[in-house]
Amino acid sequence: MTDSDTLAVSTTLEQRMVGVRAVTQRLQRVGGAPWRKLVAMLGLWMAVGALVGFFGAEMKALPGGQWLPLVALVLVFIVLMQRAQGKVLRRVSAQQPGDYQLTLADEALVVVHAGASTQLQWQSVVALERIGDLLLIHLSTCDVLTVPLGAVGSDAWLGRLESLSGCRVTVGAVPPPEPDAADQTRPWRDLFSNLTAGVGLLWASARATARLKVSAAQLVWLLLVDLLLIAFGNWLLVGTDSQFNRYGMASAMFWVPLLLLAAWASARAADDDRKMLPGAVALVAVGIAGTVVQYAAILGFTALGDSFAMTAAYLYWGFVAWLVIASIVALARAQQLLPEQRMGAVLAVLGLLIAPQWLFKDNSSLWVPPYDETAAAASEAAQARYTAVTHETMLYAQPALLDQALARVAPGRPGVPELFVLSVGGHGNQDVFLREVRSVDTLFRERFDAEGRSLVLVNNPATVDTLPIASVTALARSLKVFGQRMNADEDVLVVFLTSHGSEEHRFDLSLWPFSFDELTPEVLRSQLDAAGIRYRALIVSACFSGGFVPALAEPNTLVMTASRADRNSHGCSHSADWTFFGRALFNEALRETYSFETAFTQASEAVAVREAAEGYDPSEPQIALGEAVAPVLTAIERRLQVENMGQRKMAGAAAVTATADDR
Repeated sequence: MTDSDTLAVSTTLEQRMVGVRAVTQRLQRVGGAPWRKLVAMLGLWMAVGALVGFFGAEMKALPGGQWLPLVALVLVFIVLMQRAQGKVLRRVSAQQPGDYQLTLADEALVVVHAGASTQLQWQSVVALERIGDLLLIHLSTCDVLTVPLGAVGSDAWLGRLESLSGCRVTVGAVPPPEPDAADQTRPWRDLFSNLTAGVGLLWASARATARLKVSAAQLVWLLLVDLLLIAFGNWLLVGTDSQFNRYGMASAMFWVPLLLLAAWASARAADDDRKMLPGAVALVAVGIAGTVVQYAAILGFTALGDSFAMTAAYLYWGFVAWLVIASIVALARAQQLLPEQRMGAVLAVLGLLIAPQWLFKDNSSLWVPPYDETAAAASEAAQARYTAVTHETMLYAQPALLDQALARVAPGRPGVPELFVLSVGGHGNQDVFLREVRSVDTLFRERFDAEGRSLVLVNNPATVDTLPIASVTALARSLKVFGQRMNADEDVLVVFLTSHGSEEHRFDLSLWPFSFDELTPEVLRSQLDAAGIRYRALIVSACFSGGFVPALAEPNTLVMTASRADRNSHGCSHSADWTFFGRALFNEALRETYSFETAFTQASEAVAVREAAEGYDPSEPQIALGEAVAPVLTAIERRLQVENMGQRKMAGAAAVTATADDR
């Protein structure tokens, strides 16, 4: 043993913390089952998410209540958990020898500390690891000796250490380079360096942090650059003839305090407030690069058109996810976070930077299209429509409107088979359903002798003060009155339903801002049964309306639907007068025949021809004609034919008489 085998070692607390952390990581690797820790952490944060959801639901009434509980809880967990871990790490590291003498003897590794000498048998040295500029000597007692490589005189000492211990020096995780302080005399050069660093951070380059130039002035310049990019990109998207909207500044700057908060929370997790500024600079730099790519992608996807919309959406949201990950990595590297501190960066970015912007969306744009008088007039008209719905007079007028309409329904004439008609327009946001129920009601009153025995229920802002609304409750009351006025053994109730439908076979009854009960085939069947209505002709014009057939079909019922149970129907346009099926059945076929079965056949053929011509998938209308209701409908059909022929003869005789008188 020579003097060259002896080293005088002096370490800082931070260096000893690196050694203690390395021991912890090594024990986790040796102990196996690292997935257990992952599962435990996942379970913990799932519990946190449940708490966030609970408190968020309770606080929605508060300003910002949708995201305030999330921010508060994440912030508390970051500070408390990371500070607790940091305290434990520092406490353990403080107990490690800071200044000691290390000697390589043939028989043992000799450590002299505080005047006491300890001989460690070479078999107790289980690993040699190099992390950055530190050499870590791992011992079987789960201790570690931290040796700065600057204290090692030569490579010969390392070689002798490897020879005596029988271990090779392995290279551990190399920390990323630290950001440099900005040069106040060259702000533009430093700004360019930060912008290029942002590009590297976006692609998770480990060397990009070396190009960061950190100062408060550089942070301000970067924020201004990002704001200008947002303004320019927004201007291109809205249109070069757009006008600046100063009220959009609040929305454009909303993320700035969130970014500073995220950088501060991550620095607090590392128990070092000095790391806030490097973290903020890194987040803004990577955000600028992401802003450029995002706006370029949006403009490119817009130019490609709707045919590329689905692929564009996947690509866009994939990039957003990548940007979030890149921001987390950039924050952790810029702040030189230790592995056990990196969860703070993850939670800070997700909980304090991303989630609030996601939940609290203010879509005020920095640029708005030029004022369009035509569009403004249309907007005012639309507003007027919905003002009528929300006016308090509607709450008092609607019950009276329903009572008055039901009072006008006349009773059936004994011995005369007749049709009673109930037309229901469900979806209040499109006028096609209002036009359709009005036209159907007129058709049956004028052609099918239903004057005084018909009723319209419709959801539309334009008619809330003149016609009863269509709700499950109004439908039940109406059916009950029809059941009381009809002659059960000879009259047939025609129920025409037109609206949107769903794959779950729910008929849409909607009138914003009200929420009505759902109308399903089962609900309609139970209401008809409760009303005591024996013979029924049910016509449902909606997407997926074929799903009504199984629940409604029975011997006393005719069921017709505009589509198969798994198909869309077509023609639900706000400006249209009829849907495809409604036009073909009511406005065409039933104007030529009194037979519902014949009319359905003609309408189905006409719909198929139109769908093929316009490139739509076939809707395939459905019909189920009960054997008991068929002869009742035939009796009504024959009566109407006879009366129609009599009216024609009378009209012809009157015409002949008028001609003779003229002569």
